[in-house]
Amino acid sequence: MEQLAPLLSATLSARELEIARHARHEPALLSGAHETGHWDARFEAWLGRGTARAFIGGRAALLAVTRALGLGAGDGVIIPAFTCQCVVNALRFAGTQPQYADIETVGFGLDVAAVERAITTQTRAIMIQHSFGLVGRDFEALLALARSRGLLIIEDCAHALGARYQGQKLGTFGDAAVFSFERSKIITTIHGGMAVAHGATAGARLQALAAQAPLPASEHTLSQLDSVEHDYWVRVANDPAKAAWAREHFAATLMPQMWPEEFRGIHFSRYEERMPSAIARLAHSQFDRLDTILAARRQQAARWQAWAQRAAYATAAVVPGSEPVWLRFPVWRDAALKAQPHALARELGVEVGVWFTTPAHPQPSVQAHCPQGMDACARVLNLPTLLPAGHRYAGA
Repeated sequence: MEQLAPLLSATLSARELEIARHARHEPALLSGAHETGHWDARFEAWLGRGTARAFIGGRAALLAVTRALGLGAGDGVIIPAFTCQCVVNALRFAGTQPQYADIETVGFGLDVAAVERAITTQTRAIMIQHSFGLVGRDFEALLALARSRGLLIIEDCAHALGARYQGQKLGTFGDAAVFSFERSKIITTIHGGMAVAHGATAGARLQALAAQAPLPASEHTLSQLDSVEHDYWVRVANDPAKAAWAREHFAATLMPQMWPEEFRGIHFSRYEERMPSAIARLAHSQFDRLDTILAARRQQAARWQAWAQRAAYATAAVVPGSEPVWLRFPVWRDAALKAQPHALARELGVEVGVWFTTPAHPQPSVQAHCPQGMDACARVLNLPTLLPAGHRYAGA
């Protein structure tokens, strides 16, 4: 049976496999941050604005920018009712209170009218999430609303590395931004993220936070490198014998996507740690291919769009002036299918994603005042946009 095209770790190549294998035997890469500094500088230059510092995860980067902006106890941060538990955790670990607002269903962004209703005297910031690498319908209106109310803007670019609006990169419109390099993102280091702060005061705070942040223990970095090799053989290489070997060989050291503490909302060390050099080297390697990766994702999204039109399935719309990166291709189906997506996966020959099943995916959460977000959680599925070369799928 042909392997399903993967949702996760699709950008790993033989080059990253070799980097991971080499880094295991280099103490300076396991326990140092010299190359992390180079990665920070490269990302800053590419983004063209702000102070950038790499952390061990996008969730850790969000905690860092929240602190860099001076947000803390008693401060409200508006978030979409279509996000993940890691976002909720990071904001709560900083002492802030997440405030849910409904989304619009054109680009899965915050609905500006819902945000205006959600603002309270405690609200100090709005988190604009660029879901699936899209620009939301109300992006400009949200920026204007925040300015008129004196609210800070955090851009959640975890899905949107390389996306633009009116020719300007996402992540440069607000007061801070967060990017992610987790397994499911535009590029992957298994876990990893970049915090970006705009403005002198927030930038200086972010620099200080990064300078004080501990590096992960070497055994944790080794686990991350093991996960690179595991994911390469299991998800990318299409070698059944090697895949079976990797599943068995790395079973005890594989790094999870979420740790047990996160499911319980308990603060722990992974939300505080800096990215080590070994992981920065993996990021550098894939960043070299970013333009090629984005072109492939956009081409596959266009193919999925044609498939969805033939099947009469509702999809997202591209906001005029935007250049989405299509981390995944979202499609509206019925709730019963979303609850059992395996048949669709077999039909299409690709893994099918369920982001997001609740407003705090994957944890239970009901936000009755956000009906469009709850409906999206019940019905929106998503498809991979980076397929292996030569892979045949039923949507072609």
